[in-house]
Amino acid sequence: MTNRIKQSTGTIIMRWVIRIFLYAWVITVIFPLFWMLATSLKDSKVFMQGGANIWNWPDKIFLINYIKAWAEANMGQYMLNTLMVVVMTVIFYTIMVTTTSYILAKYNFKFIKFFRGFYFVAMMIPTVLLIYQLYFQLNSIVGGLTDNLIVLALVYAVQGIPAGVFLLTAFVSGIDKSFMEAAKIDGAGEWCIFSRIIIPFILPVVLFLGLTQFMGSWNEYLTALTFLDSDTKLTLSVGIQRLITKFTYESDYGIIFSSLVISLLPILLLYAMFQKVIQNGTDISDGIK
Repeated sequence: MTNRIKQSTGTIIMRWVIRIFLYAWVITVIFPLFWMLATSLKDSKVFMQGGANIWNWPDKIFLINYIKAWAEANMGQYMLNTLMVVVMTVIFYTIMVTTTSYILAKYNFKFIKFFRGFYFVAMMIPTVLLIYQLYFQLNSIVGGLTDNLIVLALVYAVQGIPAGVFLLTAFVSGIDKSFMEAAKIDGAGEWCIFSRIIIPFILPVVLFLGLTQFMGSWNEYLTALTFLDSDTKLTLSVGIQRLITKFTYESDYGIIFSSLVISLLPILLLYAMFQKVIQNGTDISDGIK
């Protein structure tokens, strides 16, 4: 009985230690977001005054900061460009990863081991090492293909393919071949088997990969900085970096933080909408009916 009481007490203490740690972690994550939101609603003169006003909630709310960020700082164009790029990226990425994984998992041909090894090795190569070589190759083509949002989306998609194929191939391989054999007996073709049998099984994993690719492409900076030159084609990450340089010089911090909030809102909404999918991750049980 004494041992049970000691064990129970120790468990309770450990549980509270973990809770306190998690509460502290949540505060460290939420506070910068809260401060960024509060700062985006302040008059820029507050920053010139300094002192405790920088950390306080604003006495007057200046929504004009968001209007200026959207119009004067060109955030509307940056947002539209980024949305176009990430949507195209997810479409290209999903098509290439699912079809490639299906072939590598369910077909046996001469170079199957080579291609599996190729994707595994490619996953280990940092994409930052290949950006400039890829830039010069695309730029050397007649007319140049670098300052193009569609090409940027293709680059993003290709960069994510190795890891996606490596992960998804394992799940496709785990699908019982009897489902495919039964479908072939009923006269189903390859596309029918792929779209009506394979995809429903791996749909939760595909959604998870698509969401992570969306968020990664939304926040990507180095590749966009390298490939894009025109001001009208800049994505959010590059556009915000430029407007920070501009408005910091003008001491207009309200517009800077308003732009940061605008760029962050789509990701927060996406996470709120697909929270279950992201938390379940690669659990395929939801795809089996």
